[in-house]
Amino acid sequence: MPENLPTKKFELSPSISIIIAGLLIAGAIIFVNMHPAPQVAGAAAAAAGAPTPTTKLSIRPPSTTDHIIGSPTAPIVLVEYSDFQCPFCSMIYPTLKKIVANSNGQIAFVQREMPLTTIHPNAEPAADAAECIAAELGNDAYWKYADAVFANQSQLSPAYSAQIAAKLGADPTKFATCVSSQQYKGLIDADSNEAQSNGGNGTPFTVIVNTKTGKMVSVSGALPEAQITQSINSIK
Repeated sequence: MPENLPTKKFELSPSISIIIAGLLIAGAIIFVNMHPAPQVAGAAAAAAGAPTPTTKLSIRPPSTTDHIIGSPTAPIVLVEYSDFQCPFCSMIYPTLKKIVANSNGQIAFVQREMPLTTIHPNAEPAADAAECIAAELGNDAYWKYADAVFANQSQLSPAYSAQIAAKLGADPTKFATCVSSQQYKGLIDADSNEAQSNGGNGTPFTVIVNTKTGKMVSVSGALPEAQITQSINSIK
């Protein structure tokens, strides 16, 4: 019987190994350049509480034409640019209301619209609904709509907004016409642009205004009450 031929391991010479290693490294560099690591979106970073870029703040003064909780003449006003579909907005909402309630009339809360349309498809229709409700039923109805949405955010849809509007007493035909025509799109866009021009890259974005001195400071994200209070005190 013939003997089996001895088996040999397949080995690469040192020079070939170096060449292959170099090709692998080069390929990895090309892949990284073509597929960079994903960056945290500005909206997500702001929503999570990341600081906004330093900028000189300039927003229109809070007034009785705003949606407001608290005294219109309060020396401190929290102007929040909000998105009804943003989970962080639903987190900060009760915090801001609590600060106002405990301020003995010294702090008011204004909410303006900043729907993040690229990630929240129901945000702009909800903003439209809120503005239509406010136009027909007034300031209190706006806040009752906000209460309902933020308490049941997972249900948010145009149908749910219409349901809330009906419960608040809005005329169904007027409401449907107002929403479908996007009558308040200009106002909503103006609010969003104002926030962005002041460093608001996401929601919630809040500008704290001292109405007596004109001083302002901004905070981004659903910060805890203590941090918001600290920012308030910084401009008193």
